[in-house]
Amino acid sequence: MTEPIPARLSDDGRTATWNPALTRAAHVILQVALGDGRREERRSMNSGRARVREGERLEAVRPAPEG
Repeated sequence: MTEPIPARLSDDGRTATWNPALTRAAHVILQVALGDGRREERRSMNSGRARVREGERLEAVRPAPEG
């Protein structure tokens, strides 16, 4: 598992921003806490920003493995 990218999370945890140049990866993995207590990982473009639905919270952003 790769180390998380330094990301700024909003106070409510629904949005994250990061510098996409910190990794060469085209995609990132978002670690998300769901409203019912479960956790899941979502793949997203390395655009430097992400948002999750109401009731969910972003916990970490990691570079996605290539391939």
